[in-house]
Amino acid sequence: MFLALAIVLGGGGTPNPASELALELLAVLTALAWVWLPRAGQPPLPRDPLAWAVMGLVVLVPLAQLIPLPPRVWTALPGRETQVSALALVGAADSWRPLSTSPSHTLASLLSLGPPLLMLAMAATLDSRQRRWLIATVALMTLVSALFGALQLAGGNDAVRLYNASNQLVVTGFQANRNAEADVLLVGVLALAALSVALPGAWNMRGRRTRSRWLAAVAALLLLATVLTASRMGIALIAVALLGAGAILAQDPDRRWGGSLGRVAGAGLALLAAGLVLLQSNARLQAVAARFGLQHEGRAELWSDSGYVVAQYWPFGSGMGTFMANFIAAEPLEVVDATVPNRAHNDFLELTIEAGAFGIAALAVVIALLLAMAFLAWRRRPQDRAQVLFGVAVLLVIGLHSLVDYPLRSMALACLAALGAAMFARPPAPAAERHPA
Repeated sequence: MFLALAIVLGGGGTPNPASELALELLAVLTALAWVWLPRAGQPPLPRDPLAWAVMGLVVLVPLAQLIPLPPRVWTALPGRETQVSALALVGAADSWRPLSTSPSHTLASLLSLGPPLLMLAMAATLDSRQRRWLIATVALMTLVSALFGALQLAGGNDAVRLYNASNQLVVTGFQANRNAEADVLLVGVLALAALSVALPGAWNMRGRRTRSRWLAAVAALLLLATVLTASRMGIALIAVALLGAGAILAQDPDRRWGGSLGRVAGAGLALLAAGLVLLQSNARLQAVAARFGLQHEGRAELWSDSGYVVAQYWPFGSGMGTFMANFIAAEPLEVVDATVPNRAHNDFLELTIEAGAFGIAALAVVIALLLAMAFLAWRRRPQDRAQVLFGVAVLLVIGLHSLVDYPLRSMALACLAALGAAMFARPPAPAAERHPA
């Protein structure tokens, strides 16, 4: 239930704080219920120490940035000259201040980690069968999101949308941002592949074929919806998602999909050819294709200016959640206009600005820990390799999109990334081992 609500409520982003606040409050209530009202035989906390290390490192950076520092320390940090001068005007330059240039924004960033960390902690306590239900929930909710997106397209400018600040005339589903919706839909394709492997194989041949066709039809619908988001990187990542889905399907113990992968690839090429034909007459697809023109692409200039901001606060960073205020202060006058860049459109670059060398080091350690967890899960749990590959593919899709956007700033995608990471966690010991006779 929490995962489903996270997908629905977590897509608003910073311009829509009400839904994010609701999800954070829901996470608190869910955490209390999870710990105080555990199910019979269900451990309330993860048993994998590497999962605990990942969660600890994620929290450590913003938490450390909120620790008050003596004036001799914080005034010597790079990029604090304007702050020191402003505080000196009111006689507060000698006060204790944290590393963050905006503690309230950093605190908000810390609180926003609650839902994804809760998702990781809860999913890590589940066994393989229970994790399959989470994957099924992802598949179902992404299908509902795609169908909601179809209604949005049909309604045009008057369509029902969950958020006031949202992309128009494209599929956004439960997200405010088309790019985030594309990632959600691609995760749904991966979930369908993992679900197809996990479903019981003791069906007759006719039943298997029927099921395969239904799953393929739903996957095709999700891929079409991804195209209709008009997210350029999302469309490019379709290839990555299909490769990931193929790798997941190859783990089918009954090899029910082995002989059909070639046919699936052929069908994909046929759909591509049909799309090229439709492109000549379909206004929606023509609008999608027009977005691949780079005449009005401003990311290169944004990244260049962000590099300057990195240098201003290196190596300690400006504080999590402080990008916009510090970028505007350092933005060159010749590029100032009515628009306000709320993100760096590169999560790694934005992390470098906000967390400096320590944030990059923490990220590197987290990636190393996740790789170690995935490797151990692959070796120790051969029967769960489809789930492990699902986690790898989810993190890969989101990580690649982070090079040109900010998917992890969506709580919904952050929760899906946490779910992917939880697939690597060591499942709880069987009840017989926890309670020996």
